[in-house]
Amino acid sequence: MQLNTLPVSTWNHLGVNHAPDRAALPAAPAGGWGATNTRYEALPEGCACRPVLPLACARARSGLGVEADRFIRTNATFHRFYSAAGTAKAPIRLYEHLDSDHPNAITHTALHAQENACVTYIQVITAEDDADGVSAGLTQIAAERGARVRLIQVQLLPLACRRYNAVAVRCEAGARVDVVRAEPGAGVLVSGAHFALEGDESACRLDAVYYGEGDGILDFNDVAVHTGRGTVSELTTAGVLSDRAEKILRGTIDFQRGAVRGVGHEQEDVVLFSPDVRNRTAPLILCAEEQVEGQHAATIGRLDEDMLYYLSSRGLSAADARRLLVEARFAPILDKIPDTALREQVRADIGRRLDHDA
Repeated sequence: MQLNTLPVSTWNHLGVNHAPDRAALPAAPAGGWGATNTRYEALPEGCACRPVLPLACARARSGLGVEADRFIRTNATFHRFYSAAGTAKAPIRLYEHLDSDHPNAITHTALHAQENACVTYIQVITAEDDADGVSAGLTQIAAERGARVRLIQVQLLPLACRRYNAVAVRCEAGARVDVVRAEPGAGVLVSGAHFALEGDESACRLDAVYYGEGDGILDFNDVAVHTGRGTVSELTTAGVLSDRAEKILRGTIDFQRGAVRGVGHEQEDVVLFSPDVRNRTAPLILCAEEQVEGQHAATIGRLDEDMLYYLSSRGLSAADARRLLVEARFAPILDKIPDTALREQVRADIGRRLDHDA
Protein backbone atom coordinates (compact mmCIF):
# COMPACT_ATOMS: atom_id res chain seq x y z
CA MET A 1 0.00 0.00 0.00
CA GLN A 2 1.07 3.59 -0.61
CA LEU A 3 1.41 5.84 2.45
CA ASN A 4 1.17 9.62 2.67
CA THR A 5 -0.17 10.08 -0.84
CA LEU A 6 -0.15 13.64 -2.12
CA PRO A 7 -3.83 14.65 -2.72
CA VAL A 8 -3.01 15.74 -6.28
CA SER A 9 -0.08 14.02 -7.97
CA THR A 10 2.85 15.93 -9.39
CA TRP A 11 5.76 14.75 -11.59
CA ASN A 12 6.81 11.22 -10.60
CA HIS A 13 10.51 12.02 -10.95
CA LEU A 14 10.26 14.41 -7.99
CA GLY A 15 9.56 11.43 -5.75
CA VAL A 16 7.02 13.19 -3.51
CA ASN A 17 3.71 11.68 -4.63
CA HIS A 18 3.82 9.13 -1.80
CA ALA A 19 6.16 7.75 0.84
CA PRO A 20 9.15 5.79 -0.53
CA ASP A 21 9.40 2.01 -0.29
CA ARG A 22 11.85 2.28 2.63
CA ALA A 23 9.03 3.76 4.69
CA ALA A 24 6.50 1.00 3.96
CA LEU A 25 4.54 -0.60 6.76
CA PRO A 26 6.32 -3.74 7.97
CA ALA A 27 4.90 -7.23 7.79
CA ALA A 28 3.66 -8.73 11.04
CA PRO A 29 6.30 -10.74 12.94
CA ALA A 30 6.04 -14.52 12.85
CA GLY A 31 4.65 -14.59 16.38
CA GLY A 32 2.33 -11.64 15.86
CA TRP A 33 2.71 -8.12 17.17
CA GLY A 34 2.49 -9.20 20.80
CA ALA A 35 1.14 -7.27 23.77
CA THR A 36 1.59 -3.50 23.97
CA ASN A 37 3.33 -2.00 26.98
CA THR A 38 0.85 0.82 27.48
CA ARG A 39 -0.36 2.56 30.64
CA TYR A 40 -2.80 5.34 31.26
CA GLU A 41 -3.73 7.55 34.18
CA ALA A 42 -7.13 7.96 35.80
CA LEU A 43 -9.44 10.00 33.62
CA PRO A 44 -10.28 13.56 34.65
CA GLU A 45 -13.83 14.46 35.57
CA GLY A 46 -16.04 14.76 32.52
CA CYS A 47 -14.10 12.15 30.53
CA ALA A 48 -15.02 8.50 30.15
CA CYS A 49 -14.05 5.39 28.20
CA ARG A 50 -16.37 4.14 25.50
CA PRO A 51 -16.74 0.40 24.77
CA VAL A 52 -16.90 0.91 21.02
CA LEU A 53 -15.46 3.40 18.57
CA PRO A 54 -17.76 6.46 18.39
CA LEU A 55 -19.36 6.79 14.99
CA ALA A 56 -18.32 10.44 14.71
CA CYS A 57 -14.67 9.37 15.10
CA ALA A 58 -14.97 6.36 12.80
CA ARG A 59 -15.72 8.68 9.88
CA ALA A 60 -12.40 10.52 10.27
CA ARG A 61 -9.48 9.48 8.03
CA SER A 62 -5.80 10.24 8.61
CA GLY A 63 -3.06 11.72 6.47
CA LEU A 64 -1.38 8.30 6.18
CA GLY A 65 -4.32 7.11 4.09
CA VAL A 66 -7.38 4.91 4.35
CA GLU A 67 -5.44 1.65 3.83
CA ALA A 68 -2.93 2.53 6.52
CA ASP A 69 -5.77 3.39 8.91
CA ARG A 70 -7.32 0.01 8.21
CA PHE A 71 -3.99 -1.73 8.79
CA ILE A 72 -3.62 -0.15 12.22
CA ARG A 73 -7.22 -0.82 13.23
CA THR A 74 -6.95 -4.45 12.13
CA ASN A 75 -3.61 -5.16 13.79
CA ALA A 76 -3.99 -3.03 16.91
CA THR A 77 -3.34 -4.86 20.17
CA PHE A 78 -4.46 -1.87 22.24
CA HIS A 79 -7.77 -0.03 21.80
CA ARG A 80 -9.04 2.84 23.92
CA PHE A 81 -11.89 5.20 23.05
CA TYR A 82 -12.71 8.32 25.04
CA SER A 83 -15.55 10.81 25.29
CA ALA A 84 -15.35 14.23 26.90
CA ALA A 85 -18.04 16.61 28.16
CA GLY A 86 -17.59 19.96 29.83
CA THR A 87 -14.15 21.30 30.69
CA ALA A 88 -11.59 18.71 31.79
CA LYS A 89 -9.33 20.21 34.47
CA ALA A 90 -6.54 17.68 33.75
CA PRO A 91 -5.33 16.01 30.56
CA ILE A 92 -6.08 12.50 29.39
CA ARG A 93 -2.69 10.74 29.41
CA LEU A 94 -1.51 7.67 27.55
CA TYR A 95 2.04 6.25 27.76
CA GLU A 96 3.59 3.69 25.42
CA HIS A 97 7.01 2.09 25.97
CA LEU A 98 8.95 -0.35 23.78
CA ASP A 99 11.29 -2.82 25.47
CA SER A 100 12.63 -6.36 24.98
CA ASP A 101 9.40 -7.94 26.22
CA HIS A 102 7.20 -5.51 24.28
CA PRO A 103 9.15 -4.59 21.13
CA ASN A 104 6.08 -3.42 19.21
CA ALA A 105 3.03 -1.29 19.86
CA ILE A 106 0.06 -1.05 17.51
CA THR A 107 -2.55 1.22 19.08
CA HIS A 108 -5.92 2.63 18.09
CA THR A 109 -7.40 5.41 20.19
CA ALA A 110 -10.18 7.92 19.63
CA LEU A 111 -11.59 10.98 21.36
CA HIS A 112 -15.15 12.26 20.95
CA ALA A 113 -15.41 15.81 22.30
CA GLN A 114 -19.06 16.64 22.86
CA GLU A 115 -20.60 20.06 22.29
CA ASN A 116 -18.56 22.86 23.95
CA ALA A 117 -16.23 20.36 25.63
CA CYS A 118 -12.64 21.37 26.36
CA VAL A 119 -10.00 18.64 26.76
CA THR A 120 -6.29 17.91 26.32
CA TYR A 121 -5.06 14.48 25.26
CA ILE A 122 -1.35 13.68 25.79
CA GLN A 123 0.39 10.71 24.16
CA VAL A 124 3.98 9.82 25.08
CA ILE A 125 5.96 7.14 23.19
CA THR A 126 9.35 6.06 24.58
CA ALA A 127 11.65 3.02 24.38
CA GLU A 128 14.73 1.37 25.80
CA ASP A 129 17.96 2.53 24.15
CA ASP A 130 18.43 -0.83 22.40
CA ALA A 131 14.83 -1.15 21.17
CA ASP A 132 14.35 -1.89 17.47
CA GLY A 133 10.60 -2.41 17.17
CA VAL A 134 7.59 -0.72 15.60
CA SER A 135 5.23 1.88 16.99
CA ALA A 136 2.11 2.47 14.91
CA GLY A 137 -0.81 4.50 16.17
CA LEU A 138 -4.12 5.75 14.81
CA THR A 139 -5.75 8.63 16.71
CA GLN A 140 -9.22 9.70 15.58
CA ILE A 141 -10.78 12.88 16.96
CA ALA A 142 -14.28 14.23 16.47
CA ALA A 143 -15.00 17.71 17.87
CA GLU A 144 -18.66 18.67 18.09
CA ARG A 145 -19.98 22.22 17.88
CA GLY A 146 -17.88 24.64 19.93
CA ALA A 147 -15.53 21.97 21.32
CA ARG A 148 -11.85 22.64 22.03
CA VAL A 149 -9.33 19.79 21.80
CA ARG A 150 -5.56 19.76 22.20
CA LEU A 151 -3.64 16.65 21.12
CA ILE A 152 -0.04 16.54 22.38
CA GLN A 153 2.15 13.82 20.84
CA VAL A 154 5.71 13.23 22.07
CA GLN A 155 7.80 10.43 20.53
CA LEU A 156 11.34 9.73 21.77
CA LEU A 157 12.35 6.49 20.05
CA PRO A 158 15.91 5.38 19.15
CA LEU A 159 17.08 5.24 15.54
CA ALA A 160 16.53 1.49 15.22
CA CYS A 161 12.76 1.90 15.68
CA ARG A 162 10.07 2.58 13.10
CA ARG A 163 7.22 4.98 13.85
CA TYR A 164 3.89 5.38 12.01
CA ASN A 165 1.64 8.14 13.30
CA ALA A 166 -1.85 8.55 11.83
CA VAL A 167 -4.02 11.42 13.05
CA ALA A 168 -7.59 11.94 11.84
CA VAL A 169 -9.65 14.98 12.85
CA ARG A 170 -13.21 16.15 12.16
CA CYS A 171 -14.49 19.55 13.33
CA GLU A 172 -18.09 20.70 13.49
CA ALA A 173 -19.20 24.35 13.57
CA GLY A 174 -17.11 26.54 15.87
CA ALA A 175 -14.89 23.63 16.97
CA ARG A 176 -11.11 23.86 17.19
CA VAL A 177 -8.46 21.13 17.34
CA ASP A 178 -4.80 21.94 18.00
CA VAL A 179 -2.12 19.28 17.51
CA VAL A 180 1.41 19.58 18.90
CA ARG A 181 3.63 16.88 17.41
CA ALA A 182 7.17 16.51 18.79
CA GLU A 183 8.84 13.53 17.12
CA PRO A 184 12.63 13.83 17.24
CA GLY A 185 13.10 10.06 17.35
CA ALA A 186 12.89 6.92 15.15
CA GLY A 187 15.01 5.99 12.13
CA VAL A 188 11.88 5.61 10.00
CA LEU A 189 9.23 8.19 10.81
CA VAL A 190 6.02 8.32 8.78
CA SER A 191 3.39 10.74 10.00
CA GLY A 192 0.20 12.08 8.50
CA ALA A 193 -2.53 14.32 9.92
CA HIS A 194 -5.82 15.03 8.15
CA PHE A 195 -8.10 17.83 9.37
CA ALA A 196 -11.65 17.95 8.04
CA LEU A 197 -13.03 21.43 8.80
CA GLU A 198 -16.63 20.58 8.06
CA GLY A 199 -18.48 23.14 10.18
CA ASP A 200 -18.62 26.89 9.75
CA GLU A 201 -16.00 28.84 11.74
CA SER A 202 -14.14 25.65 12.68
CA ALA A 203 -10.35 25.75 13.00
CA CYS A 204 -7.25 23.61 13.34
CA ARG A 205 -3.59 24.18 14.10
CA LEU A 206 -0.60 21.84 13.75
CA ASP A 207 2.75 22.65 15.38
CA ALA A 208 5.36 19.99 14.60
CA VAL A 209 9.03 19.39 15.42
CA TYR A 210 11.31 16.71 13.95
CA TYR A 211 15.00 15.73 14.01
CA GLY A 212 16.44 13.53 11.27
CA GLU A 213 19.85 11.91 11.73
CA GLY A 214 21.90 8.90 10.61
CA ASP A 215 20.37 7.24 7.58
CA GLY A 216 16.91 8.07 8.81
CA ILE A 217 13.92 8.68 6.59
CA LEU A 218 11.16 11.08 7.59
CA ASP A 219 7.94 11.35 5.63
CA PHE A 220 5.04 13.69 6.44
CA ASN A 221 1.64 14.32 4.88
CA ASP A 222 -0.47 16.97 6.61
CA VAL A 223 -3.75 18.01 5.02
CA ALA A 224 -6.37 20.60 5.99
CA VAL A 225 -9.63 20.31 4.06
CA HIS A 226 -11.85 23.40 4.31
CA THR A 227 -15.53 22.72 3.70
CA GLY A 228 -17.33 25.07 6.09
CA ARG A 229 -17.50 28.84 5.80
CA GLY A 230 -14.95 30.97 7.63
CA THR A 231 -12.68 28.03 8.50
CA VAL A 232 -9.05 28.52 9.54
CA SER A 233 -6.01 26.22 9.35
CA GLU A 234 -2.41 26.80 10.48
CA LEU A 235 0.29 24.22 9.71
CA THR A 236 3.73 25.01 11.18
CA THR A 237 6.75 22.69 11.16
CA ALA A 238 10.35 23.11 12.35
CA GLY A 239 13.05 20.51 11.83
CA VAL A 240 16.72 19.59 11.75
CA LEU A 241 18.40 17.25 9.26
CA SER A 242 21.90 15.88 9.82
CA ASP A 243 24.18 13.08 8.55
CA ARG A 244 22.46 11.40 5.56
CA ALA A 245 18.84 11.82 6.65
CA GLU A 246 16.09 12.15 4.03
CA LYS A 247 12.86 14.05 4.55
CA ILE A 248 9.70 14.73 2.57
CA LEU A 249 7.05 17.11 3.87
CA ARG A 250 3.73 17.43 2.05
CA GLY A 251 1.53 20.22 3.34
CA THR A 252 -1.85 20.64 1.68
CA ILE A 253 -4.55 23.25 2.20
CA ASP A 254 -7.67 22.31 0.28
CA PHE A 255 -10.41 24.95 -0.09
CA GLN A 256 -13.46 23.09 -1.32
CA ARG A 257 -16.52 24.69 -2.84
CA GLY A 258 -18.50 26.50 -0.17
CA ALA A 259 -15.49 27.34 2.03
CA VAL A 260 -16.11 31.07 1.67
CA ARG A 261 -13.75 33.28 3.70
CA GLY A 262 -11.56 30.30 4.49
CA VAL A 263 -8.00 31.04 5.63
CA GLY A 264 -5.10 28.60 5.46
CA HIS A 265 -1.39 29.12 6.21
CA GLU A 266 1.47 26.63 6.15
CA GLN A 267 5.13 27.16 6.98
CA GLU A 268 8.26 25.06 7.44
CA ASP A 269 11.69 25.99 8.85
CA VAL A 270 14.46 23.43 8.18
CA VAL A 271 18.05 23.55 9.42
CA LEU A 272 20.60 21.49 7.50
CA PHE A 273 23.66 20.24 9.39
CA SER A 274 25.21 18.18 6.60
CA PRO A 275 25.73 18.46 2.82
CA ASP A 276 24.64 14.82 2.54
CA VAL A 277 21.04 15.28 3.71
CA ARG A 278 18.15 15.29 1.26
CA ASN A 279 15.30 17.66 1.95
CA ARG A 280 12.11 17.87 -0.07
CA THR A 281 9.16 20.13 0.75
CA ALA A 282 5.95 19.94 -1.29
CA PRO A 283 3.47 22.68 -0.28
CA LEU A 284 0.14 22.50 -2.07
CA ILE A 285 -2.86 24.80 -2.09
CA LEU A 286 -6.02 23.57 -3.82
CA CYS A 287 -8.80 26.02 -4.46
CA ALA A 288 -12.38 25.49 -5.64
CA GLU A 289 -13.69 28.68 -4.00
CA GLU A 290 -12.85 32.29 -4.82
CA GLN A 291 -13.16 34.13 -1.49
CA VAL A 292 -10.31 32.44 0.39
CA GLU A 293 -6.79 33.21 1.61
CA GLY A 294 -4.02 30.64 1.28
CA GLN A 295 -0.31 31.11 1.94
CA HIS A 296 2.71 28.84 2.19
CA ALA A 297 6.37 29.46 2.99
CA ALA A 298 9.52 27.43 3.58
CA THR A 299 12.89 28.42 5.02
CA ILE A 300 15.72 25.98 4.35
CA GLY A 301 19.39 26.46 5.11
CA ARG A 302 22.26 26.28 7.54
CA LEU A 303 22.57 28.15 10.80
CA ASP A 304 23.70 31.76 10.51
CA GLU A 305 27.52 31.67 10.62
CA ASP A 306 27.68 35.28 11.78
CA MET A 307 25.41 34.50 14.70
CA LEU A 308 27.45 31.42 15.59
CA TYR A 309 30.61 33.53 15.52
CA TYR A 310 28.99 36.19 17.67
CA LEU A 311 27.89 33.68 20.31
CA SER A 312 31.30 31.99 20.27
CA SER A 313 32.94 35.39 20.83
CA ARG A 314 30.79 35.74 23.94
CA GLY A 315 32.26 32.61 25.50
CA LEU A 316 30.00 29.85 24.19
CA SER A 317 31.53 26.80 22.57
CA ALA A 318 30.58 26.08 18.96
CA ALA A 319 28.39 23.16 20.13
CA ASP A 320 26.65 25.28 22.78
CA ALA A 321 26.06 28.10 20.28
CA ARG A 322 24.52 25.73 17.76
CA ARG A 323 22.36 24.16 20.46
CA LEU A 324 21.13 27.57 21.58
CA LEU A 325 20.13 28.59 18.06
CA VAL A 326 18.31 25.31 17.35
CA GLU A 327 16.48 25.43 20.67
CA ALA A 328 15.42 29.00 19.88
CA ARG A 329 13.85 27.81 16.62
CA PHE A 330 12.05 24.94 18.35
CA ALA A 331 10.98 26.89 21.45
CA PRO A 332 7.74 28.42 20.04
CA ILE A 333 6.46 24.92 19.33
CA LEU A 334 7.83 23.09 22.37
CA ASP A 335 6.41 25.79 24.65
CA LYS A 336 2.96 24.62 23.58
CA ILE A 337 3.48 21.34 25.49
CA PRO A 338 1.56 22.04 28.73
CA ASP A 339 3.45 19.56 30.91
CA THR A 340 6.70 21.20 32.07
CA ALA A 341 8.48 17.93 32.84
CA LEU A 342 7.52 16.46 29.48
CA ARG A 343 8.59 19.62 27.68
CA GLU A 344 12.01 19.49 29.33
CA GLN A 345 12.29 15.80 28.48
CA VAL A 346 11.86 16.64 24.79
CA ARG A 347 14.39 19.45 25.01
CA ALA A 348 16.90 17.15 26.70
CA ASP A 349 16.40 14.50 24.01
CA ILE A 350 16.97 17.05 21.24
CA GLY A 351 20.01 18.32 23.13
CA ARG A 352 21.52 14.83 23.22
CA ARG A 353 21.04 14.51 19.48
CA LEU A 354 22.66 17.89 18.91
CA ASP A 355 25.62 16.89 21.09
CA HIS A 356 26.00 13.71 19.04
CA ASP A 357 26.09 15.75 15.82
CA ALA A 358 28.55 18.31 17.18
